[in-house]
Amino acid sequence: MSAQGAAGWLGYSLDRARGHVGIRELGERVLLLGRQAGAMATLFAYAAAEAGSRLAVLDVDGSVSPEVRGRFSCFDYRSLLYEAFHLEGEDAMHGQLVASAYAAALDLTSEEEAVLSAALQRLSEQNDLATPAALYDALGAVEGFRGFYVDKLRGRVGALRLLDAARGEGFDALTSGGTMVSFSSAPYPQAADLAAGLYVAKLLHLVSHPGSSPHALLITGAHRLFRALTRFQHSGRLLARLLESSLPLVLATPLPALLSEQLIESVPVRVYSSEAWNARRNWRQAAALACSYVVCDDRSGASLGFVPRFIRPKRAPGALPPGPARRALPELTRTILEEVSRFDSANRQSIVSYLSPQFLPADVAAEIDRLHSEGYIILEPKQNGSGPKMLAYTVTEPGRRLLQGLSR
Repeated sequence: MSAQGAAGWLGYSLDRARGHVGIRELGERVLLLGRQAGAMATLFAYAAAEAGSRLAVLDVDGSVSPEVRGRFSCFDYRSLLYEAFHLEGEDAMHGQLVASAYAAALDLTSEEEAVLSAALQRLSEQNDLATPAALYDALGAVEGFRGFYVDKLRGRVGALRLLDAARGEGFDALTSGGTMVSFSSAPYPQAADLAAGLYVAKLLHLVSHPGSSPHALLITGAHRLFRALTRFQHSGRLLARLLESSLPLVLATPLPALLSEQLIESVPVRVYSSEAWNARRNWRQAAALACSYVVCDDRSGASLGFVPRFIRPKRAPGALPPGPARRALPELTRTILEEVSRFDSANRQSIVSYLSPQFLPADVAAEIDRLHSEGYIILEPKQNGSGPKMLAYTVTEPGRRLLQGLSR
């Protein structure tokens, strides 16, 4: 799968012929629907990596990131959240997209979204961040809106006041592609929904201006961002802008019944897992075999069933057969833990740069990700002098025990 024409091998058709599908051929908009949408999204991510496509992944439901570590640069959602909160003062559209992200996460009405948009415009003029805490204060000073209506809205926003951000990585880490952001560590689902919406808003703002852009965007758990509403509530500006952009898009959800009807109708190419296809097919369409998938193209009314392939890592001729994952050298592990213990503001980028003369940067980055995922180091906001807080690593108690064992 590649936005530049290279096709990714997705699987086998039912007549055992090998099939290729490129995202350009699919019309640049694809929906993955059904209980196996996570597995299908993983397959798309692997296909993008094999084809050399710079895919950006927002793993809202956490179904992809555990399967593709090592293929993408993986970040915790807090690493880029500071940049996602930062309002671009020269462009009012970014503030409106942020208001739409808040409206979607909090299930706000169009009127409440308009009040948020006015408050965000005020924050933008002050070059402030669109954090829930800053927005809570700004709502009390919006001209033309007073009383119980605004107090109720402040209460809704105040429920998210603990979602704050410290300075971390730059957002160009996402726009350059080959990057995955995981939201599985969010303290509660609504925080993940808002953070993912802010990422989409920031990304749409950046790709509308000259500069680097990923070849395609993959979002899992799409029903959490673009929900089916029982009544008309908010403008859906974020969804409209996403569909209007030139960025190729793949959206995955295991719960298609909860996905916005407007979104489903706007994307003619959909990939159903067997149970989702059998639940929506009419009597003229053949049933899908269990554990298979169906590609449905409303542009031509055609549908094609196929069985996904197994993912096998490619290796060079003569290479040893695959075995257990190679562990990092104990010296590298010990050095990383020592540097994190020594410096209060150690983050992923600074550690990789500092140790690159001694170790391969890829090995350092992979070992940092492993130590983080296994709980030996954690990301915490730390004060950096008189400036804003920044996310930096801290060695946990298991990490200190591991360091003591490696130092003997």
